[in-house]
Amino acid sequence: MPRIKVTTKGLEAIVSKRHAERVDYFDSATPGLSLRVGPRDAVWHYMRRIDGKLTRLRLGTDDELAAVGRPDRKASFTIAREKVGEIEQTIAAGKHPKAEQARERAEKRESRERDEGRLVRNVAEAWKKSHLGELAATTQADYKRALAEFTEAHGDDDIGVLTRGQIKRALDRVKARSPSAANRAAVVIRLLFAYATDRYDLPSNPAADIKNPARQKIRKRTLSRDEVRILWKACLLAGYPYGDALRFALCTGQRIGEVGNFRRSDIDSSGEYWEQTENKSDSRIDVHVAEHARGILAACPDFGRRSPFFTAGRASDDEDDLDGRKMAGIHSDRWNKAIPRHIQPRISEAAKALGLDPITEPWTPHDLRRTVRTGLTGWCLGVSPDTAERVLNHSIGGLRAVYDHADYRPHVAEALRIWDAELALILDGKPSSRQQRADATKKVKRSAKVVPIRRRA
Repeated sequence: MPRIKVTTKGLEAIVSKRHAERVDYFDSATPGLSLRVGPRDAVWHYMRRIDGKLTRLRLGTDDELAAVGRPDRKASFTIAREKVGEIEQTIAAGKHPKAEQARERAEKRESRERDEGRLVRNVAEAWKKSHLGELAATTQADYKRALAEFTEAHGDDDIGVLTRGQIKRALDRVKARSPSAANRAAVVIRLLFAYATDRYDLPSNPAADIKNPARQKIRKRTLSRDEVRILWKACLLAGYPYGDALRFALCTGQRIGEVGNFRRSDIDSSGEYWEQTENKSDSRIDVHVAEHARGILAACPDFGRRSPFFTAGRASDDEDDLDGRKMAGIHSDRWNKAIPRHIQPRISEAAKALGLDPITEPWTPHDLRRTVRTGLTGWCLGVSPDTAERVLNHSIGGLRAVYDHADYRPHVAEALRIWDAELALILDGKPSSRQQRADATKKVKRSAKVVPIRRRA
């Protein structure tokens, strides 16, 4: 245990020298202060008798202390001597240095964990676990996409230092790509920051009054009867899977994402009902599979009971592990490319075959759902607006949601049978049931007004 006069050059020589075994070099200027140099590192210690027991107190590695002193141009041994002075003051105050060191380490660890927890990516994960489980599967997917984009840009930032301007700029980037996606992102960010404000003591909530960046335009597009004929024909030309999936959506009025996730195991034992449990409304609906819809399903290739009816490829490993499916359904986000690639090129050919003008006004898969809802009460006979809403699995609010728990399955089934018959009229190019009845009524009225002319005797 050599005792040395510690200098900057002497210390550099000792630390750089190769040591096969650990050697303690004691500072001649500070009793008890030593530098233990070994094969791997050099560590400063302070040897002190406390309560009659000789105790070795670790001060830190030579590199750590050198880093502490670097801003003030202090050598590592100077920092070590200062720490010895602090320890002596702790002892003089009646405290045990090791207990104080343990407390400081705990505080530092807690501070690091707290700082780590405040990173946007970690706050986002905590929020997802506490919030998303209560939402419908499709809503969860939308929220996760919005959250992933925000965390990709700010995941390593402390959520407490993000400004309103940074949030607005992040939303502007999303808006440039998709206004509706920007509005969903704004909803998610507001929820995220409200959660963080409550749990991480943020001084203020920069997202509290941020409005949706895009003005939401409510779509009113519905297809005319001739447009339905053309689209049906184009879907027949396009075939499986996209053409058949769109035709099935026209038969049932269900959301295209739900149609894309429709599995063979969702059909009941009678083969007449689609027991739909995974949907945006997060409520079960039994969708009657009428004649046109049954014909479409019967022509779909069978990839197994757990596989979807409409599939465009094999399931990923995660999907396969999740529910045993070998083939993946058609996710909603695939239609943006599928329609211009598979359906739109057949529109002109279909219109020409039917002797009609091609569809020129843009349409989306959701417009088919709106068309079915409009047709149920606008073209069909015998379907009430209330039943039409239930066909689409729309929630009925107000007091009725509290008191009305009747089984509307027969009403929904009958409405879909009526729509199936109306679809047959559409495809044959005939007027609607409502129009036919109106025409018949006018004819009866005209015939009733005919007064025979009597001749005088």
